Amino acid sequence: MRTSLQKILLALMYTLFIVGMISFYQEQLWIMFISFVIFAVCAMQYARACKEESVEELEDEKEKNQSLADRYDDIKERNNRMKAEFENQVELKERKIQAADSEISDLSTKLDAAVKFDNIKGILPESARFNQDFDEIAVTPVIRQALREFHDRMKAAGIVMQIMEPNEEVYARADEEVLRILFRNIIDNAVKFMGQNGKLVVTVTKAPKEAIVVIRDNGEGVSDHELEHIFEINYQGENAMGGTGLGLAQAKAIVDLFGGRIYAKSSKEDGMGIFVHLKAD
Repeated sequence: MRTSLQKILLALMYTLFIVGMISFYQEQLWIMFISFVIFAVCAMQYARACKEESVEELEDEKEKNQSLADRYDDIKERNNRMKAEFENQVELKERKIQAADSEISDLSTKLDAAVKFDNIKGILPESARFNQDFDEIAVTPVIRQALREFHDRMKAAGIVMQIMEPNEEVYARADEEVLRILFRNIIDNAVKFMGQNGKLVVTVTKAPKEAIVVIRDNGEGVSDHELEHIFEINYQGENAMGGTGLGLAQAKAIVDLFGGRIYAKSSKEDGMGIFVHLKAD
């Protein structure tokens, strides 16, 4: 934008140019010379003024650009703060959701355990229904005690009994009396279906944080279909021989109470094997 000085100089330069041209045609050379000298001086002043104006405009433009850059940096910084705050809020909400999910999962697990215990407590031995504070119990002596209850019965049937155990004692977290009932139920079931001149093998092994007891007989065994149901309440298979059908169901309830697991393997050729895994320290 032109200043007043630039406008004056520009008007004066036009005037001097016209005066110089007229003097040239009228052969007034000294006037022409003076006009062009003054014109040159005015032109230099005009150029200097234009340069100063350009410098000022450039400085103004730099200041504007710097101001815009500062505003941009300020907006960017605020956006970064807002983004960080938003991400923190999102992370906080995600943590709350995860904590809530974990709490819901824990409650669900406890509810399932409560429902499961409520379902099985009716068939648990009386001494086990309200006792969940278990001590370390030596497993083999309890098994031997349970086997002694069937000594006469096995002797009369010609059943041979064998216990295989490691050199060191094997312990499990359990209640001694309830543990005896567990093994008694499994042994009773095995003796019942072995018939005459059978063989009962009890194997006790120690595993990391587990005591494993396998009670295997060489009886008739059961089919794969029956194997899926032998631990159900009141289930009696195709070769049922009377009874209530609660023996193995109660055995499973006891193992569940101890926090262990129980399962069976069977074939018509090799008989039945009941596998009991009990928690140990």
